[in-house]
Amino acid sequence: MKNIPLPSTSHQPKKYAGPSAAEVAALRKQFMNPGIFLYYKSPIMIVEGSMQYLWDDTGKRYLDGLGGIVTVSVGHCHPHVVAAANAQNELIQHSTTIYLQPNVALFAEKLASKLPGELKVCYFVNSGSEANDLALLMARAYTQNYDVIALRNAYHGGNASGMAVTGHSTWKYNVPHSFGVHHALAPYPYRGVYGYDEPDAGKKYADDVKSLIDFATPGKVAGFIAESIQGVGGFVEFPKGYLK
Repeated sequence: MKNIPLPSTSHQPKKYAGPSAAEVAALRKQFMNPGIFLYYKSPIMIVEGSMQYLWDDTGKRYLDGLGGIVTVSVGHCHPHVVAAANAQNELIQHSTTIYLQPNVALFAEKLASKLPGELKVCYFVNSGSEANDLALLMARAYTQNYDVIALRNAYHGGNASGMAVTGHSTWKYNVPHSFGVHHALAPYPYRGVYGYDEPDAGKKYADDVKSLIDFATPGKVAGFIAESIQGVGGFVEFPKGYLK
């Protein structure tokens, strides 16, 4: 198989002088949870990044086709992001929300301007799992109902409530969870019951949600949770009209 060389780049990585890959692997094995797995028999050790490129401890360059689950969607160490972070760190790094701080309010205003309809209030948390946990709590507290409809093949987090609404065995562990959660059919045009050739697939999958509410709940639910596009389950786009 012919190797295709990467395009040239002006970035010159620093020579790595830290612990070796073997030493880092030994430290992980001794001090980190074994549930944090690695890829490959000889894992790559990434030590530097610049835009779309990464470098390992030997100085070898890679094109990053993963991006860390969109957390570096604008590139590694993007100069605009680095400049903004440095400017803020030189001013103040943290302020509790019990005092006024302009940036969080300005950010909330800007984020709200991008949201549709009456979604104009922000509640900032630390992760997607925590956001889903809070959303479930708020839905149950507001509606005074407990049951929730989720989808099979979905992923919503690794905490207890996130695991409960997750519908993927890979990310569910053998501990008590999923109380009051009912998983509807995954509206999956490729592997689902109704495929691309079914023009009413969206409605038929939605009918399964109605059936769950009618037969598996008290008839009232706190909410329905679904990814707009299922990610962990394989980047599944729902049939037309399903979420309407």
